Amino acid sequence: MDFPSNAPDASAVVANVSGSKGSAAATDSIADAARGCAHALSAAIPARVLQLSKDDDLLEAMAAIEELGRYVDALRVEAAAEVAHRSTGFVNRADGLAARKGCRNAGELIERVTLVSGTTAARRVRLGRETRVELAAPGMPCAARFRYVSDALESGLIGLDAASAIVAGLVPTFSHASIDGLKAAEEELVACAIGTSDLVPTACTADEIRDQALVWQAYLDPDGMEPVERRAWNARGFQSGTLVGGLVCGRFALMPEVAAKLTRLFDAFLSPRSSTEFRTAEEQEEVDRASDSRTPDQQRHDVIASMVDHYSRSDQVPRIGGAAPTVLVTVRASDLDSGYGRGHIDGAKAPVSMRTIRHLTCAGGYQMVSIDSDGSIHGMGSPQRCFTPAQRRAIMARDGGCAIPGCNIPAAWTEIHHVDPAENGGPTETDNGVLLCWFHHRTIETSGWQIKMIGGVPHIKAPPWLNPRDEWRPSTKSPTMRLDNVEKHAECA
Repeated sequence: MDFPSNAPDASAVVANVSGSKGSAAATDSIADAARGCAHALSAAIPARVLQLSKDDDLLEAMAAIEELGRYVDALRVEAAAEVAHRSTGFVNRADGLAARKGCRNAGELIERVTLVSGTTAARRVRLGRETRVELAAPGMPCAARFRYVSDALESGLIGLDAASAIVAGLVPTFSHASIDGLKAAEEELVACAIGTSDLVPTACTADEIRDQALVWQAYLDPDGMEPVERRAWNARGFQSGTLVGGLVCGRFALMPEVAAKLTRLFDAFLSPRSSTEFRTAEEQEEVDRASDSRTPDQQRHDVIASMVDHYSRSDQVPRIGGAAPTVLVTVRASDLDSGYGRGHIDGAKAPVSMRTIRHLTCAGGYQMVSIDSDGSIHGMGSPQRCFTPAQRRAIMARDGGCAIPGCNIPAAWTEIHHVDPAENGGPTETDNGVLLCWFHHRTIETSGWQIKMIGGVPHIKAPPWLNPRDEWRPSTKSPTMRLDNVEKHAECA
C-alpha cells in the first residue's frame, strides 16, 4: 500500500543521525532535534493565539496540530517498543534495561521517564510490539507484524487511536484467519482511516475504525465470538463500589445483549420524541419551552432509580423476612421534629440529609420505632403515609405518568407525592397524591415546579422562566383523560 508523502522535510535531522558515530551520538541527535522542534514551536506560536483566530483558521490549525501530533505519536510508540524490547528476552531478567534502571518492568520505566500514566505506557508498548520493525541484521529490516499500520503510523497518516483500534480488532482473529484475509483487512482498515478507501466517503474517526474492525473480525473468524463470550460470561459482574464524595462509585461489566437492552430502555425514556401523548397546543408549547438541565449520565442514573423503585414494589421481588425489601432509615426524633440534622440508611456508609429522609418517607411511608437513650426499644407505631395498592392504581389511571410536562417516565415507575405534605396534616388519599418520577419528586421543593389539587385533579404551574403568564394548568398523561381534554378544547374552539 503506497501512502502519500506529506511529511515535513527532516533531511537535516536524518543526516545528523545517519552521520553520527555510534548509537550514543545518534540518540543525542534525536534528543536535540526533538527539543529543537519543541522550542521552535513554542517560539513560533504566541500564547493564546488560537483564542483570537477565526473559526476556519482555528479548525485548520487544529488539523495541522493533530498531524504534528501523529508524528510524535509514532516516535512515542517506537521508543516504547524499543524500551520493552531491551527490557525482556534475557535469560537473566536483571540484565534487562528496566531492571538495570531499578524498575520492575518496561511500563514502569516508561512512566518514570515520560511521566505518563500506566495505562498510556502500556498502550504504547502493546501497539509498539505489533508495529515494530525488527532488524534481522544491521541495515536489514524485517516487516512488522502489522506492516500497513506501521507504515501509516510512521508516515503520520494515522494516530495512536486509529492504529490501536485496527490492531485490537484484528489480533483476536490471528489463530483462525488466513494470512491473505488478515492482510486485506488491515490494508482496508488503514485505507478507511486515511480516507483512500472506496467503501467510505471520507476518512474515518478512530471510533468508526473500531466499529469496522469488529465487522472484519466477524468476517475473518465467524466462530471466534464463542470463546470470547465464554470469557465474557465468566467476567460479567456488577460491583456497587465504595463511597467517594457522597456518591457510591462502582463498576459494571455487562454482557452485550444486556447492555443493548438497557440502552434501548434509556433511549425509550430519554428521547424527547418518545412520547405518544395527546396534548393541546398550550401543553405542547410548555413542553417545547421546558429544558432539562441534567446531563445524559444523570438522566440515565435517574431512570435506573425509577426502575429500582418500580421493581422493589412489584410482586415478583423475593420477600425478606416475609416483607418486601425495605430500606431502614434511622434519625433522631429531635432532628425529625426540627427538620435539621442527618439520618442514616442501612447499607450506606454516608449520612443523608433531612431532605432525603422526607423524600423517602413521602414516597414509601414510614413506621416509627422509638429507642430510648439506653438503646432499648421503647415503642413501635403503625405504618403511616403509605398509599395502598388500590390507591396507587387509581392515581396511575388518573395521571398516566410523571405529572411534570415533558417527563417520559411511565406511571409504573413513579412515586406518589403528597401534594399537601403529611407532616402538615395532609391526608394519604387519592385527592392528595400525584405521580412524580424519582428525579422530579426529589427536586420538587427546589425546581420551581408547583403542584396543587383542584377538584381532585392535579394542576401544575411551571417555573417563572417557563411560565411568564403565571398560569395553573391541569396535568395528566393518561391517554383517556387527554382525549377528553382534546375533545373539550375542540368543542370550545
